[in-house]
Amino acid sequence: MLKLILCGNVGNDATVKETGNGKVVNFNVAVSKNYKNSKGEKVEKTEWIRAAIWRGKDSDIKFAEYIKKGKKILIEGEPHSSGYQNKDGEVQSGLEVTVKEFEFLN
Repeated sequence: MLKLILCGNVGNDATVKETGNGKVVNFNVAVSKNYKNSKGEKVEKTEWIRAAIWRGKDSDIKFAEYIKKGKKILIEGEPHSSGYQNKDGEVQSGLEVTVKEFEFLN
């Protein structure tokens, strides 16, 4: 089993979609790290991770209304890579996490 723990900022208001397997809450998380490059300059790099919270058809997903852009969040879940096509038609890859637990930090 793989487990990933992320602390970052929600990048967009959560959306809820109905699927054949129930409902899913989708949102993005921005995780930043600071470091010095080889020239000694401070650099901030931000990684974007797509997050999904799956719930059954009858489950209450009202918490989705609280996942808003800019909120600080801690998520724990199972990571996996994915491919997708961007708006320019180029194939991109990215990291996704199926969220098992989360906590708002602000």
